[in-house]
Amino acid sequence: MEITDIPAGSRSAADIDEILAEAVDFATLINRASGLGADFDPRSDEVRQQLLSDNGYVTHQTWIGRLGGAIVAKGIAYLTLQDNLDVADVWCSVHPELRGQGLGSELLAAMEANLAAQGRTQLTSYCEIPPAARDADLRSAHLAAESGAGSLPVAQPDVAFLIRHGFAFKQLERCSVAKTATAAKLPARDLDAGYTIETWTGPTPEHRLDQVALLHQRMSTDTPGAEEFGEEEKWDAARVRALDAKRAEGREQLGTALALKGEAPAGFTEVAHFDDRPAVGWQGSTLVVRDHRGHGLGAALKVANHQAVGESTQVERIYTWNAVENSWMLAINDRAGFATWAWVGLWKKRLA
Repeated sequence: MEITDIPAGSRSAADIDEILAEAVDFATLINRASGLGADFDPRSDEVRQQLLSDNGYVTHQTWIGRLGGAIVAKGIAYLTLQDNLDVADVWCSVHPELRGQGLGSELLAAMEANLAAQGRTQLTSYCEIPPAARDADLRSAHLAAESGAGSLPVAQPDVAFLIRHGFAFKQLERCSVAKTATAAKLPARDLDAGYTIETWTGPTPEHRLDQVALLHQRMSTDTPGAEEFGEEEKWDAARVRALDAKRAEGREQLGTALALKGEAPAGFTEVAHFDDRPAVGWQGSTLVVRDHRGHGLGAALKVANHQAVGESTQVERIYTWNAVENSWMLAINDRAGFATWAWVGLWKKRLA
C-alpha cells in the first residue's frame, strides 16, 4: 500500500482540491458502513479545512493509503499546538471490503512512527458503535472501561483492532439525540437566586471573552476522566477569538448559553450547526464549574440554549456525548428527551 502523509498546510489549495472529492467520498463510505447514519457524513468544507490549514492552536495531519491508485485507507491525527504537545488524537479506517488484510495495521504503524518522531508519544483514539452492534450478543465477552462504568464487546472489529494494537479502553461515552427544546415543548427552568443565563448566536461577545476562555480552560480539568486525556489547556480571549474565526471560516454557526453569578462565570453550553446541513445540531462543550454545581444549572443551560437555537435556526435534532459515569448529566439529558444513538469508546496508548 502506498501511504501519503499530508500535514495541514503542506499542500497548495489547488493540490488539496484535486483530491478533496475522493477523500470526502471515501469518508462517506466509511461512515455509511458504520451504521451511524447520514447525519454523520463528512462535510466537504470541514475535510478541506483539515487538509489545508491550522488555526494556530489545533492542526491536523492526514495519511492516505492507496492500492492501484484508489484510496483504501485513511488516517487522521488531531494535534494541539499550544499545550499537550506530546498528545495526538488518532483515528484510522479501511475500505469495508478490504478489512482483515493488514492494511489498518500498516497504516497505524506509519502514523505512529511519524508521530513519535514529532514527540507525540501519548495517543488517544475512539470507536463509535451503534447500540444494535453493541447489544447483538450480550452474553459474548465484553471489555470493561477502566473508568469503572460501561463495557464494549471484544469481538466488535473496531474494539478488537484497538486492543490488538495496544490501546487501553479508558472510558465509555453515550452519544444521544433529541429534538430541540422548542420542538419538544420543554418549559424554561427556574434559576436559583443570584444566577442569570445569557444566550447568543455567533462569535463570543467581546465583554464575555474572558469568562468563556476560563470555562474552556476548566473543561480540560473538570469533566469526568479529563486527567486521562491530557493536562490543563491554556485559554485566553485570543484563543476564543481564533476558535470563533475558524468556525466562521468553516460555515459553522454556534449557539451559546452562559450562566453567571454576578459577573463570575458559573457554566456554559454550546450547540453548533452548519448552513449546508441546517436540521442537525451538535452539542459542543458543556460545563458547570464545580463551585456552582447543585443549583440545576446544567439542565437550565441546556434547555435555554436549545430553546434559543430552536427559535432562531432550522435545527430539528441535536446530538450530544457524555461519559457514562457522568450520571447527573445523563439524567439531565434523559429529562430533556435524549435517547441513545451510539456508544463511543475512548482509548489511550503510550508509544515506546
